[in-house]
Amino acid sequence: MDGDSLSLPAPELLERGMALFARGNAAAMVGKKEAAIACYRQVLALLPNWAEAWMNFGIVLAQAGQMAAAIAAQRMALALMPEHPEALNNLGNALQMAGRMNEAVAAFRRALRAAPQQAALHFNLGNALAAQGELGEAAEAYRQAIRLAPRLAAAHLALGNLLHKQGRHRDAAQVYETAIRISPGVITAYLHCGNARRAIGDLPGAMAAYRQALTLRGDFAPAWCNLSAVCYQQGLMETAIICARQAIALAPRYADAFCNLGNALLAQGAFRQAEAAYRAAIASAPDLAAAYANLGAALRDMGRLAEAEHALRTALELAPQSAPAHFNLGLVLLSAGKWEEGWAEHEWRWHTGAMPALRFTVPQWEGEDPRGRTILLHAEQGLGDTLQFVRYAPLLAARGARVILQVQRPLVRLLKHLPGSLLVLAEDETPPEFALHCPLMSLPYAFRTTLATIPAAPYENGAYLRPYPALIARWRARLPPRRGALRVGLVWAGDPRPREPRAHYADKRRSIPLAAFAPLGQVEGVEFFSLQWGKARDEIASSGLALIDLMGEVSDFADTAALIAGLDLVVSVDTAVAHLAGALGKPVWLLSRFDGCWRWLTKREDSPWYPSMRLFRQQAPGSWAPVIARVRSALSALVSS
Repeated sequence: MDGDSLSLPAPELLERGMALFARGNAAAMVGKKEAAIACYRQVLALLPNWAEAWMNFGIVLAQAGQMAAAIAAQRMALALMPEHPEALNNLGNALQMAGRMNEAVAAFRRALRAAPQQAALHFNLGNALAAQGELGEAAEAYRQAIRLAPRLAAAHLALGNLLHKQGRHRDAAQVYETAIRISPGVITAYLHCGNARRAIGDLPGAMAAYRQALTLRGDFAPAWCNLSAVCYQQGLMETAIICARQAIALAPRYADAFCNLGNALLAQGAFRQAEAAYRAAIASAPDLAAAYANLGAALRDMGRLAEAEHALRTALELAPQSAPAHFNLGLVLLSAGKWEEGWAEHEWRWHTGAMPALRFTVPQWEGEDPRGRTILLHAEQGLGDTLQFVRYAPLLAARGARVILQVQRPLVRLLKHLPGSLLVLAEDETPPEFALHCPLMSLPYAFRTTLATIPAAPYENGAYLRPYPALIARWRARLPPRRGALRVGLVWAGDPRPREPRAHYADKRRSIPLAAFAPLGQVEGVEFFSLQWGKARDEIASSGLALIDLMGEVSDFADTAALIAGLDLVVSVDTAVAHLAGALGKPVWLLSRFDGCWRWLTKREDSPWYPSMRLFRQQAPGSWAPVIARVRSALSALVSS
């Protein structure tokens, strides 16, 4: 500013100052921050007591990132207009942008004392409180803003975000929907509404919200990314892949989209492609723990256990409380035979969101002295899991516990003959009072099981279950006269579980079309019996394999066990019947997919869990023909012997 300007008469000085002020405002409106700052400086050199100029100057300084100067400018405005609500609001905003939350909250509260009916002040106070983690007070501030200005969409959106963060997803969804009704063009409202709907399990509602966001703006990468995740949850893997790729096309370094792509590819068994997607996520976001956790899962499925363990431990360095990383590490360690740590990590399954929450008011038994106490042992996952780990129930009874065993109804009759004084109930029955509980799959952890301490079976061939003698006699009477040297039971498919996408696709990898077993029919001296449940029995007629099917008369696993007792061998994919045969001590040949279950360890042809079991492992994903060829050769050798 030149000296001549300062010497102008007062009216001309005011006129010049006002012209510069108008120019500064115009520059600020179009985002020309430096030009606006220069104009306001000139204004204040001419008119240093103009409070409004100090306020506008402070606002533009904050927009330019000059926070100390912005705060000083707003304080100058307040010195000229003490307790002015707009100046206090501006000061609060500047302090919040500078990360000085306590001071920002104090400024907004001062502003509200001066103007308690201004909705924007309540809204800004809510933002500052939320940034402090004071979620309850923040929610009340947002609600007050909404009471004063019911159509303030930003307040509804902020309240929804806060409720979502608190885990009140249903309430959040309703608030987001109100924001959408007020301002149908706010794209982030649809995104957040979709997230809340997804969190409460309303996947169709989430999908509809994301699609609406994309209707408004087709290049909105977050909506494509989240739509991919919902499609994955619904088992729509091809669509999930398409949506993830679209998000990546729009945002080439979108780590979450790469993770979603990897998840869908992994579910389909495209292990190497999934690995590449997860590594791309890590390249884009090296601190993203979820990418390392997912990479670890993919590497485990490929049998690269050392690499998988390294990836998962990296995930835990980044996010020590990551339940998926802990759980996947547990699977890796169990697969590698490192059971001491593996069982403990396996307990994290209850925190991944994939399992229903345990809702017991009594503690979980973790290995302490159980004498004189009543313990509920309860099934948690599949029938095969129950059959494998129910072997621990008699051990607990032998330690002096009163054991209640609650299992899937098809297993109740069979398990009533377990050794020990056990009360066996179905899952839908109400147990009597108990002091402790334990999921069946947590018993190896509670017993601190190692490879050397798997419970010894009380009967020969590693058997710990026995069918009813009367049932054995009944089923032997149903078998036709023996025509061959060997009676072999076949199981070729598992439970498809269409409502559980990951399990559904895993079942596709473990199940084999019955027609693929046709080479076994060329082995002379063998009679084949179906032990197959469910819709897969329909394949018998067109399989080309001579198969005796009595399964229509089977009502539960007690019947299946009695039928198996009359056979010489069971050949099965990885299903509950394979566990049943092993628990009965019956010779069983298990055909394991390439990404075999952790319980079968690696590179072994036997199982420490079932001494009567022999493993035939797939050497490449989807390649069953070589497995069937090895089974045929072994069957021929068995007949010859």
